[in-house]
Amino acid sequence: MTAVQKKTNNEYLKRVNRVLDYLDDHYSEAMNLEQLAQLANFSPYHFHRIFKSITGEPLNRYIQRIRLEKAAASLIYQPETPVSDIAFLCGFNASSAFSRAFKDHFAVSATQWRQGAYEEFSKNRKVNSKSDHSDSNRWQMSLLSSMYIDPSNHHSCWTISMQDKRNIKVEVRHMPDITVAYIRHIGEFIGETEKWAGLFQRLVTWASARDLIKCPETQFFTVFRDDLNITDFSKFKADVCLSLTEPVKPEGEIGISVIPEGKYATACFEIDGDEYEQAWDMIYREWLPESCYQPDERCCFERYLNDPNQHPENKHIIEIFIPVRPL
Repeated sequence: MTAVQKKTNNEYLKRVNRVLDYLDDHYSEAMNLEQLAQLANFSPYHFHRIFKSITGEPLNRYIQRIRLEKAAASLIYQPETPVSDIAFLCGFNASSAFSRAFKDHFAVSATQWRQGAYEEFSKNRKVNSKSDHSDSNRWQMSLLSSMYIDPSNHHSCWTISMQDKRNIKVEVRHMPDITVAYIRHIGEFIGETEKWAGLFQRLVTWASARDLIKCPETQFFTVFRDDLNITDFSKFKADVCLSLTEPVKPEGEIGISVIPEGKYATACFEIDGDEYEQAWDMIYREWLPESCYQPDERCCFERYLNDPNQHPENKHIIEIFIPVRPL
């Protein structure tokens, strides 16, 4: 690839990412090809082709899928909200159209999904995961404590006692807005350690050349734009990010976004490189159902607290963040 071609492709990525970020926030609103093409600064004809070449989906199909996936998550995490209300909040004007589209996409009705069919559907994550779960017995919980208030910061806290693992502390705290620079990845990522390292390396190289790395202030994240239990791996969006302390404009494949403020359930783990999935499962499976909280519409993310190559046992020290609101 020539330098000119690479620059052009990066410009396309920047413009399409601008549209993807917009759709994440406005997926429930009425929109059309002309409106989104204008946002990307392409003609409608060319934008439609460029969008499909980068995301792998036609625009209308992408919007429909995002709306259905948001609805599927709401059906799970908002069990008291009527199906018709969820359909409307996710951009469907008619319950009948939503019902047909939902069954076409997930092969079950919205009611069946809410009643438990989603558990079978989400097994695609387990089947396709490249992680080795041969040591999954090490992740068995022995006790979840009652909620208590940490006297040092007044956060609500729980302790998960683990068999053959150190205890995990879960706390709910308010996080401020975090402005980040990111590179977006669309597609499979579980088990893709080298690919992930390469994305972070490109991001750090870009930021270092612009004197944006401020030690120890700069933080590193992965923001998950979709739900692993719902979105097909081939379409899953995730952003590798670093925090910014000064205004920066998007450039080529580098986008700028904000991790929004609000309440997050957080937990810190010291794990092997193949144990990320178990860590996330532990919070969702053991803590969330007993917490009186439910996930909200904001994105989940990870924060990385060390360089595993510098750890004597090559452990990854990470913090998981799940946006929550009262159940």
